[in-house]
Amino acid sequence: MRDYCDEIPLRPRPRIPKPGHRRRRAPLRGRAAPGNGFRPRRRERRRRQLLFQARYGRDDIAPYAGLKAFLALEGEREGPADPVEAQELADLLIAHRIPIAILNACQSGKQVGAAETSLGSRLMSAGVQMVLAMGYSVTVSAAVLLMTTLYEQLFAGQELTAAIRRARLELYNQKGRRAYFNQTVDLEDWLLPVVYQNRAQRLQTRAFTPEESAAHYERQARRYRPPQVSYGFVGRDLDILHVERGVLARRNLLLVRGMGGAGKTTLLHHLAAWWQTTGLVEHVWYFGYDERAWSHQQIVTTVARDLLGEAEYVRSFQSLSPAAQQARLAERLRAERHLLILDNLESITGAHLAIRNTLPEAERERLRELLAELAGGRTLVLLGSRGGEEWLAPSTFEENVYDLPGLDPEAASALADRILERHGATRYREDADVQQILKLLAGYPLPLEVVLANLARQTPAEVLAALQAGDEAIDMRSEKKTESILRCIEYSHANLSPDAQRLLACLAPFTGVIYVGALEQYSERLRRQPALAGLPFERWPEVLEEAANWGLLAPDPQAPDFVRLQPILPYFLRARLSSPPAGGTEGGLQRAIEAGFREHYDSLGGAIAGLLTSREAQEKQRGQVLARLEYENLVTAVNLALEAREAFYGAYSPLYEYLLMVQDGQRRLDLCQMVMAQQDHYTSQQLSGEIGVDFYLVLARLARTCLEIKEHETAKENYERALAIVQGLDCIAEETRAGYVAIMYHNLGAVAQAQRQWAQAERYYQQALEICIEFDDRYAQAKTYHQLGRVAQAQRQWAQAERYYQQALEICIEFDDRYAQAKTYHQLGRVAQAQRQWAQAERYYQQALEIFVAFNDRYAQAKTYHQLGMVAQAQRQWAQAERYYQQALEIFAFNDRYEQAKTYHQLGRVAQAQRQWAQARDYFLSALRTYHEYQDGHNAGIALRSLARLWEESGNAGLPAAVAAVLGVSAQEAEALLRAGTG
Repeated sequence: MRDYCDEIPLRPRPRIPKPGHRRRRAPLRGRAAPGNGFRPRRRERRRRQLLFQARYGRDDIAPYAGLKAFLALEGEREGPADPVEAQELADLLIAHRIPIAILNACQSGKQVGAAETSLGSRLMSAGVQMVLAMGYSVTVSAAVLLMTTLYEQLFAGQELTAAIRRARLELYNQKGRRAYFNQTVDLEDWLLPVVYQNRAQRLQTRAFTPEESAAHYERQARRYRPPQVSYGFVGRDLDILHVERGVLARRNLLLVRGMGGAGKTTLLHHLAAWWQTTGLVEHVWYFGYDERAWSHQQIVTTVARDLLGEAEYVRSFQSLSPAAQQARLAERLRAERHLLILDNLESITGAHLAIRNTLPEAERERLRELLAELAGGRTLVLLGSRGGEEWLAPSTFEENVYDLPGLDPEAASALADRILERHGATRYREDADVQQILKLLAGYPLPLEVVLANLARQTPAEVLAALQAGDEAIDMRSEKKTESILRCIEYSHANLSPDAQRLLACLAPFTGVIYVGALEQYSERLRRQPALAGLPFERWPEVLEEAANWGLLAPDPQAPDFVRLQPILPYFLRARLSSPPAGGTEGGLQRAIEAGFREHYDSLGGAIAGLLTSREAQEKQRGQVLARLEYENLVTAVNLALEAREAFYGAYSPLYEYLLMVQDGQRRLDLCQMVMAQQDHYTSQQLSGEIGVDFYLVLARLARTCLEIKEHETAKENYERALAIVQGLDCIAEETRAGYVAIMYHNLGAVAQAQRQWAQAERYYQQALEICIEFDDRYAQAKTYHQLGRVAQAQRQWAQAERYYQQALEICIEFDDRYAQAKTYHQLGRVAQAQRQWAQAERYYQQALEIFVAFNDRYAQAKTYHQLGMVAQAQRQWAQAERYYQQALEIFAFNDRYEQAKTYHQLGRVAQAQRQWAQARDYFLSALRTYHEYQDGHNAGIALRSLARLWEESGNAGLPAAVAAVLGVSAQEAEALLRAGTG
């Protein structure tokens, strides 16, 4: 049950607009699904071969082109490529005489049911002679180890089957697999590679002929070599796939757009080297506008010299007019597969004096005409920019744009590992502050490299504080925007108009996202500050658009009413505000902005808290989404309020409610303790007023959190302190004070109840009830009636418990509080269950479950599923019971190992009843292990007795040793414990 204090608003709740919703496009479907009997006719197969030849200029399939590029060609124009059919892939391999297929894709060797065979089996049926596939999902690190060993063995002259065996052996010997957030897990995945074979195949290598050797080294000499990056190229698998689909399946010109520090240039260089190495393109040309203002003629000349050779360039190209040169070069590029990269295009239209490499309008038009002539040809064109480059879009890339995000969590974790290792800071890998830094930097490579390097000389807590405060000391001392995060942002920031720069400074306190729907309310708070009154707040839409064009922010793909900030932009803005130039006033601006930010989140936070505690399921879910998105902003608002010795509760309340909803007890405890630690810094006059009420509410929540983690005495002390505080508050009406006193008596009753002190608990609840009745607070009475029902239920006073629950339910229905009704229905189900009224119990549980589902309360659903499982079990409906328990287990696995143990125990009893001894043993041991870890002797004893009965029934001689391993005792001691349990 919630505390009463969670339900009593101290101030009116402001309304906030509902976020908009995006319509989801229906998934595209392929022409034929695997297994439906579809087989292309010979004419269709020939059409595909001709298509391949036309696009690649040859009829052989390079390692890259065969599986990666060609499959994307068949995709729909406005969506991801259709999934390739197994038969289509087999036809291609057979047509191009490829006898061996090595598939490291997940589940490529997995049998799906009885009707669908695996991809590997289908390739074999079509005539491929040998296939190596994966029998189940495989980790990236396992695939890397497998393939590295496999090819090393092949090039060492081993037969293919021997090479596969050696690769399997390496998986067996090196079991550690990389997971997210620097975690390594041991997996027995050596059995995943599955080999299908029609006929033994032998791969033989030989030495180059002189001609082949010369050609090979000539290609090596002409190979594109990307610039070296500090920590190597990490991740980007999905980004590469999206880029490839963009230029192969949709249009041969693609704009790769991303915020500063996202790694656009590094990705473009990598693609150039990879595509040339794998044979997708022949020549590569890279033109970066951050280093030089490349004109149309310079690009034409550079490409022509390289493509034609110096002799032909001088003899037949140089004398042509510029228009003729462009026409000839475009014709050649359209007919052949090459790669042209124009990077950092945001410089071309830069208007600020700080940007050197701009192009005049006439020159920009000539460049656009050149790219327009390449559209639809075979040469691929990649454009890199922070902005949308609308001037270039018509007739070139049009709407073919890929927005580059930060690295995915696994890749960001890998990059962080490399940085920490180089700077001797690997001891911080598991540090919570390092994880928070990674979250704030959102996987952007440059900020990760710069910020994490500071861990060589500072603790994670110090680096995190400096990042949040905008301390320039953590940035690199470099004038290059590719090495300094401040220079990186300044490069874009300097191109904004002066009004945009001044207005953008108001975003300095934000982290992660900004709720655009509330910008008007934020502006009203800022206007009240004299130092900010003259800012052009009416220009927010165009300023945000201008900032987006320079890569400083972007729309959130999941939440249309939010924009996501470039992770390092707030740090940059805070640094500028905290380090004003000589004679500047930024210090006053910073204080004014922070004051407006505090007031804004005091109001917006109250609205989010209202949604989180709403009785309407949709509002509750909306509140959860908003709290998750705004979490860091709310934390910042609380910290700023505490530093300024101002009211903080409006921003604090949604944080507490959100953490309560997601069952994160540790962060709730940390939040409450952090706030209470600042109480002594407030004046006695403040503590006797509204702020004193706020601290009272936080103390009550701290006590509740202590109660939940079973620190009963600490919880009782905090509730008694809160009771003393509220009785000394002069700023509240007598009726309100009485309500708060009733809350404290109610909560003290909950502490006594948790300690099984039934008489004491009932006295406290009756005291609370008397106050609620005296002041005619019907709604509060319901919660106390509910708890009195639980006390009676614990003493097996079924009739009394049911009367209390019915009184609570009547009031909840009267006030239309469906969520509270669900909790009471659940308890009524338990009362009926205890009296073996199975049908009645199931009806109550189903009523509760329906409401919990509507409110998306997964944790409450799990508890009800568990009870439904017990009802089915009591009626010997084993299959139904197991289904309910598994549904509960699935939810508990994410947030409550202790409750998970109870479900494991019940699953063990179901398995035991069906004489499934091995399954029952595993379930009981899982329950015992958790109870032992939580030092719960009572439930551990119950699990031991269940294991003892299982030992007696099954005669499993190895059970004492398994129990000994869980409890950390000798086998003889474990056997004695089991024998005691059978007595």
